[in-house]
Amino acid sequence: MILHGSSISPFVRKIMLALAYKGITYELQPLNPYVEKELAQKRHPLGKVPILDVEQHSIMDSTVIAHYLDDQYPIPPLYPGDAITRAKIRWLEEYADTRLTSLIGGVLFYQKILRGKMLDKDVDEEAVEQCLEIHLPRAIQYLEEQLPEQDYIGEHLSMAEISLWSVLRSGWMAGLRFSHYPRLDSYLSRIEQEPWVANLVGEEDHELSGFYCPPVVLASIK
Repeated sequence: MILHGSSISPFVRKIMLALAYKGITYELQPLNPYVEKELAQKRHPLGKVPILDVEQHSIMDSTVIAHYLDDQYPIPPLYPGDAITRAKIRWLEEYADTRLTSLIGGVLFYQKILRGKMLDKDVDEEAVEQCLEIHLPRAIQYLEEQLPEQDYIGEHLSMAEISLWSVLRSGWMAGLRFSHYPRLDSYLSRIEQEPWVANLVGEEDHELSGFYCPPVVLASIK
């Protein structure tokens, strides 16, 4: 089993955590679609990551891969609980992969870390400011209202936790802090106490800490 990508992508990070959670051994083959565009296009029709190679098959898209892993290795499940609980897990996974990723990955991480630090290019400060002051507080407030005060969405950790933490980890690298959102702040801390999550944090800190941005506490909606 070979996973193509890099944990700098929240979608690859998501699958790395899913594999670790299930205790599945795999080989990580580094692939950065920003730098290796031609190779990424050869491996994926949209030039994206992650890609999971299993025997002679390539499985694409992080959500598709997650469902494959649950089909092939059902214990422990990534989508536990009854139908209502699984629907909520799937919705929060979708919310993380779309709305939060468009703001955190597409604006903050892209501008502050990828352009500003890795590529040494100009940062669109206006886009960053609008994200932090207008769009992201609304998106995070909605998330705050969906989270439990204690524990996880389901009976144990699920794809909701993995997906949300994966993209919010990119925000953390870009300096984003959530002390004004106590449920979310506590929720993320609980996830990071999982040993296999903590291991990934340590690996990323070792490799990427030179690119991290100074902390910025996200304001709450007034």
